[in-house]
Amino acid sequence: MFSLTLHRAVGALFAVTALTAASTAMAADAWKPTKPVRLLVGFAPGGSADTLARLLAEPLSQRLGQTVVVENLAGAGGNIMAYRLSQSPADGYTIGIAAAGSMAITHVLNPKGTNYTPTDFTPITLAAVQPNVVIVNKDVPANNLAELKDYFQKTPTATYGTAGVGISNHLIAETMLYKMGVKVPHAAYRGAAPVITDLLGGHIAMTMDNISTAAPLALQGKVRAIAVASIKRAPQLPNVPTLDEQGLKGFDMPTWQGVFAPAGLPADVLAAYYDALQDVLKQPGVIEKMAGLGSEPVTGMTPEKTSQFLENDRKQWADIVKAANISLEQ
Repeated sequence: MFSLTLHRAVGALFAVTALTAASTAMAADAWKPTKPVRLLVGFAPGGSADTLARLLAEPLSQRLGQTVVVENLAGAGGNIMAYRLSQSPADGYTIGIAAAGSMAITHVLNPKGTNYTPTDFTPITLAAVQPNVVIVNKDVPANNLAELKDYFQKTPTATYGTAGVGISNHLIAETMLYKMGVKVPHAAYRGAAPVITDLLGGHIAMTMDNISTAAPLALQGKVRAIAVASIKRAPQLPNVPTLDEQGLKGFDMPTWQGVFAPAGLPADVLAAYYDALQDVLKQPGVIEKMAGLGSEPVTGMTPEKTSQFLENDRKQWADIVKAANISLEQ
């Protein structure tokens, strides 16, 4: 049996104070962009990655002294963006926000089938984590995990959707269903927004989504929140119990996002971005806005620490994929 504390190590990151590594010890202002910077996002507008990118873009622009332009390259669970980023010049003018799907899971599910590898990127820093929430169409007759299991067992035509095959929310949902002892067909979309559209329309029964998207919908009564997929309840949905509380003991799988650049980024450019992002993530206004979205900033994760985190993440996802027999076809 595998452990469901996949990302519990992320919680320890919040206790990390400012860490200084050799590659980031040089002056933050040693490099400054002289033209606009592209910030690539692998999902459609409206999802958590896009929301985070737009939240960070303005203060990062101010910190760098150049406009940071968010560019959405949706599709393939973030892999289209990741490939484009991997092929961009390592000159500091193209960076990207990515998560476990494109930076860890893809290479576990299909190590020989991608057109990029983990070595094609320079990790700059982790930036945020947020809880995931199980939400269902309001007509689904389930108010808790036991009732949801009963519904799926009695409704073989029911499906669930996520923003792409191989993204973290897909595997988190598959892990939950595996632990519940049910098998539900998965529908893959090109971003979070179309998932929600079909969920509201009743075309899919359930999704596993970040709290920044799930909480407003649940509070407005548009969907029903069944469970939080982290070990603690989410402040935005204090009355929604965790999966752990509902019998899936130890289930603690939030989503993370980080900032990456192409491989070979010069050390002075890497240092400038790391220091700039640390400043941005510590700004009270940014912290407040992220909290409103259900996200928590991650600070002190140097490029070296981020690389180690990614290595551990890939190993842990591999354990889950093997144990739950997850494949690209799901």
